[in-house]
Amino acid sequence: MDASNPFLSRLMAKIREPRLPLPPDQPFFNRIERVPAGLYGELWFRTAGCRWDRQGGCTMCNYGQSEPPHPDAMVDAVRQALHALEQPVDELMVSPSGSLLDPAEVPEEVRRRIYALMAAHPASQLLLETRSEWVTPETADELRAIRPLECGITVEMGLESADPWVRRFCINKGGSLADFARAAGLLRERGLGIYANVCLGTAFLSSAEAIDDAVATVRWALDNGADRTVVFPVHIKSYTLLEVLSRDGSYAAPSLWSLVEVLRRLGPTLAGRVEIAWYRSYYDREGKITRSPDTCPHCRAAVIGLLDDYRASQNHGTVEMLSAYPCSCRDAWAKSLAVPHGERADRVAAAYRSLANAFGLDDWLAANGGNLMAALYASGRKGD
Repeated sequence: MDASNPFLSRLMAKIREPRLPLPPDQPFFNRIERVPAGLYGELWFRTAGCRWDRQGGCTMCNYGQSEPPHPDAMVDAVRQALHALEQPVDELMVSPSGSLLDPAEVPEEVRRRIYALMAAHPASQLLLETRSEWVTPETADELRAIRPLECGITVEMGLESADPWVRRFCINKGGSLADFARAAGLLRERGLGIYANVCLGTAFLSSAEAIDDAVATVRWALDNGADRTVVFPVHIKSYTLLEVLSRDGSYAAPSLWSLVEVLRRLGPTLAGRVEIAWYRSYYDREGKITRSPDTCPHCRAAVIGLLDDYRASQNHGTVEMLSAYPCSCRDAWAKSLAVPHGERADRVAAAYRSLANAFGLDDWLAANGGNLMAALYASGRKGD
């Protein structure tokens, strides 16, 4: 299947027209969590932004665009962020707004200087994030040489969904499953670790479909080269399609009960290879997120606390406790899964027409959307 979706790319560009550049006064951002290996520290540093975002980007993402920082400023931001870590971490993730391996976002000379900073850090596991297309024999070899492999070097790649239809017509992911498997193979040949990011709460999918898709994607990833998966229940961010859909009531952030259900279905055998992330917001500035995955006020603290326990231990017993947790909002969520939503292709096609009208893309869709709509229907007939 062709992975391109020129309609969603044009739509996302329209949605992002009013977006302002990232402010230069926050060159980095740190967060720390507890994971089975100990403390996990994630370090974000400002770049010009994700190249795919500039072409329209994914329907749920907005890590922002910026004026390209000076190369020295990027390296200094990473150095400052490492010094600002409040305590020693066992796992260190260093990530820009998109792909650390993309030379248009992080020039090769900058990347090598950042690798030197990472190599000098005492963390036992080093991680970085990239789109799969930037994993080449050359970039994989360079990663392999950062420091001895017994220290652990892992690449995290955004898979999001293992359903090509969902990737193309709901996410606008670009790339292909074959490219993910190719990249995973290159990394594995060199003894490097592979994490696959999995999306829960994709645009246009019902809650039941989103759960099914996340479960299937985790299993596909583990069967096709990933050592581990990370399930991300999506937040609604400004200047995204999700925000537009949420304003007219056709989208809501996923319930945390959906995340619990994904973990329950995957079961205890896979728990050690299934991590969760961003089930809560870590941002320190307003406006980054407009709505987060949630339950209700009565059970929220308890559910988040138990999810924190799972994040720290990946013990499936915690999932069993969550699955049995009594709350009226969980009952309402369970009932909602049985509500029919009709064929997904019909829903997406109707949404495309409505969005085209709202964003001045009627003429483009009429003139250019024939093949896209035909492909949407050809493989999208799957009701819930």
